[in-house]
Amino acid sequence: MRSESLYRLTAACLVTHELDSILLQGRRTFSLIGGFDQQIFLWAHVPVVLAMLFYAEFSRRISVRYGMCVFAVIHVGLHWVYRNQPVYDFTSVSSWVLILLAGIFGAAYLVPAKAR
Repeated sequence: MRSESLYRLTAACLVTHELDSILLQGRRTFSLIGGFDQQIFLWAHVPVVLAMLFYAEFSRRISVRYGMCVFAVIHVGLHWVYRNQPVYDFTSVSSWVLILLAGIFGAAYLVPAKAR
């Protein structure tokens, strides 16, 4: 699979996970690190999703793509660490599939093309 496709799949899974986060009101999860007001949480996602969409479609900079794919892999670890917390909302199969697919596609992007 081409690296461009892997990057787009990573970005698509992360954006969809952001939507899932809003639907689940995942803001409760952030109470572990100080909490956020619901409206701040919602509006904070506008630049996050915008940046992800912009870079997914228009950026050819390897560093941006590399950074997002590294984040996708680390993101899986963060969810794994917090999964047993009482305020953790991402317990459905769909939530975990999105989280894991973003990490898998991100990791695959990070593997040099010659090794794939």
